[in-house]
Amino acid sequence: MNICVQTYGRLLYTLRRLNTHCVRAYQLSKFRNVGRGVKLCEGGAFTYRTISIGDDVFIGRNCCFQSEHGSIEIGNHVMFGPGVNIHGGNHSTAVTSSPMKSVRKIAGEDGTVRIGNDVWIAANAIILAGVSIGDGAVVGAGSVVTKDVPPMAIVAGVPARILRYRK
Repeated sequence: MNICVQTYGRLLYTLRRLNTHCVRAYQLSKFRNVGRGVKLCEGGAFTYRTISIGDDVFIGRNCCFQSEHGSIEIGNHVMFGPGVNIHGGNHSTAVTSSPMKSVRKIAGEDGTVRIGNDVWIAANAIILAGVSIGDGAVVGAGSVVTKDVPPMAIVAGVPARILRYRK
């Protein structure tokens, strides 16, 4: 009896791992472009068709990358902690004759969010529309990035400010 329970347990474990692998492979195939060695953890939400991902990228649990009317470009060797949000768009506030929700935008109107190579975005950081993060930069946990981050800068806070440089 004990051998049957152990065998059944191993079988269930193997089937769960296979299912997880297949789901992740399917998710990765939906992105506009995806490089080699990309690790995508569970619980994320993405506008797949507007996102390009480089090689050797780690995307932590519960990340949300969305840009309906723009694009998100992620470089190589990038690490995203859990709960990172990239919001590549915004609502138009200039039109007051109709509700903001009903104002329609066209593809490309929101521009591009660019994440350089060898970047670390720590847990629960938020990156807003039109921002570029330079190569080698670090974004501290819980930061809200509203402006471009220069290469090798370490930024943190709300809004994110440069604390120092890595070199």
